[in-house]
Amino acid sequence: MENNIEECGNVIVSVLKDVKTGFNFFKVKTDCEDLLPISYIIEDTLKLY
Repeated sequence: MENNIEECGNVIVSVLKDVKTGFNFFKVKTDCEDLLPISYIIEDTLKLY
């Protein structure tokens, strides 16, 4: 059976911390425009926390 799966890009989530305030925040990057809608969903979800 053939494997019909191929990688189409990456979404990278970085967790950063402001050393002065102790506040955590997230940076979401993607290497493919096709994945932008997914990165927006991840960003919106992480903003809730």
